Amino acid sequence: MTREAHGWTFYQTRDLAVVPYMEGSPVHRDGVLLDLYRRTRDEGKIETVFCGDKLNFDSFVAFFEKRKTLQILCRVENDRTLRPAGYCWIDMPRGVDGARAVMCGFCFFREATRVAVDLGKLGLAYWFEDMRADVIHGVLLESNKPGIHYALKLGFKDVCVVPEYLYAGGHLVGAQVMILRREEFMPGFDEWLSRQIPVEIPE
Repeated sequence: MTREAHGWTFYQTRDLAVVPYMEGSPVHRDGVLLDLYRRTRDEGKIETVFCGDKLNFDSFVAFFEKRKTLQILCRVENDRTLRPAGYCWIDMPRGVDGARAVMCGFCFFREATRVAVDLGKLGLAYWFEDMRADVIHGVLLESNKPGIHYALKLGFKDVCVVPEYLYAGGHLVGAQVMILRREEFMPGFDEWLSRQIPVEIPE
C-alpha cells in the first residue's frame, strides 16, 4: 500500500517498509548512513554491491548525495519503529515519462535473508510507481552468483554478460546485465500486495 505523509510516499506491509532517505522521512536521521556503511563493510559486501569499487565512508556518502535516490529497506518492529535491513537506489535515468529506463542497486544485510525478496518487491514497485521507471536494468559482477539468483527471483531476466566491463580485484571482469519491465512486474506485485496487511507507521 502507498502511504502519504510529509510529502513523500513509501511502500509497506505489516512487517516491512521501503522509505526514501530524504529530509522529513522517518529514516532521515543522524547516524543512518554511517550504520549502513559500517554494516556493508563489516559483512564484506562493499566491492560486491558497488561492482568492484572500494568505497570508504566519505565516498559512500558522496555516492548517494549525488544521486539522491536512496531508499532504506526496513523491518517494522513490534512497536512500529523502523530497523534498516538493507538499502537500494536507482541511477542513470534515461528517457521521459512513459519511456524511462534506470539502473538499480540493492544491498541486504544478513538479517534480511528471509525477507529480501519481499523488500525487493516493495522497492521495485516504488521505482515503477513513484520514480516513474518503465524499465529497470541491473549490472552485477559476473561472479556475484547470489545477486544474480536474487534478481531472477524478483523477475529480472538475464540479458547477457559483457566481458571485461567492470574493474574488480585488480582485474577487468565480466558484467552480468539484467532487465525488468514495468508491465512484466506490476500485475504480479499488485496481486501479491493485495494479500499483505499494511500498518501505519507513526510520524
